[in-house]
Amino acid sequence: MEEDPPLTRRKLQARETRKRILESALSLFREKGFDQVSIDEITSTAGVSKGSFYTYFQTKSDIIIEEFRLIDYFYEKKETVILRNPDAASRLLAFTRYQLDYIHKHMGFRTLSILYINQMSTFYDQKILSNRERPLVNIVSKVIAEGQAAGQIRPGDPVELAEWMNRCMRGFFLDWAISKGALDIRKDGMRFFGEFVLSALCTKQPHA
Repeated sequence: MEEDPPLTRRKLQARETRKRILESALSLFREKGFDQVSIDEITSTAGVSKGSFYTYFQTKSDIIIEEFRLIDYFYEKKETVILRNPDAASRLLAFTRYQLDYIHKHMGFRTLSILYINQMSTFYDQKILSNRERPLVNIVSKVIAEGQAAGQIRPGDPVELAEWMNRCMRGFFLDWAISKGALDIRKDGMRFFGEFVLSALCTKQPHA
């Protein structure tokens, strides 16, 4: 197998600049709120020029979308581990546990609130939350399809069932954001998924 060539110094610098812009923007959004932060403030905090911002992002909203691309990348990295579980129920539980842990540790309710506001805006067309091509949908629908073949998951279109599952979890995440993190996202989230969502998907009562 051929190895990828090492990145040039210029490409490494570009990657570092993009990372600084992203991290500075998210930090400011969490501290002040999305609407209260300007691109000038983001670039000043990141220590880069305003032109550098537009090299990597078209708008502030693109920063939020990038945050969800990162979580999709996280799901892709965890797919092999998730699929090692013995059946569909345990795989879906593992997926949800990783999802809840990631959002709690790396995103937080403020960033999640900003994303939801962004996705409800009529001025921004890129609706990543309802995109059927996301790795999140692909992984869950694959688990569901294999579970159906084994008689573990109820009949139905696997992609549609994956979307229903994710729709339920988005409702839980919205409640968490509205509560400003007062809900225990991991404990309450696993209980909600195991006792309600997973029970609706499985042909027999699963054990969380």
